[in-house]
Amino acid sequence: MKRITAALGVAALALSIGVAAAPAASAQASVRCNYTSSEPFLSYGDNSTAVKQLQCELYNSLKDSYLTRDGIFGGGTLSDVKKFQGCVGLPKDGLVGPKTWAQLDKWTARSGFAC
Repeated sequence: MKRITAALGVAALALSIGVAAAPAASAQASVRCNYTSSEPFLSYGDNSTAVKQLQCELYNSLKDSYLTRDGIFGGGTLSDVKKFQGCVGLPKDGLVGPKTWAQLDKWTARSGFAC
């Protein structure tokens, strides 16, 4: 009986540590780029909070990005989108749709650069 109780105590402790650590990890990832969770189709000329999110994710995914998170999809953002798309094997069309967002989300969550 003591072994079962001890085993349950260890399991409960391990579970509580795991549960406590999980939110901290996801909270840290969301702090990096926390403008919006919306991932709409974006293109040159757009101006929105989603563009700020895009700029933040590009900044964190490209080694040589110097984007300002101003929410304006201008020439610098277009250039970085095309560069990022080429690095991850997507067509370099400068249009940000589901495939580009998915790759950005993946690389933003990592602690390295796509290129």
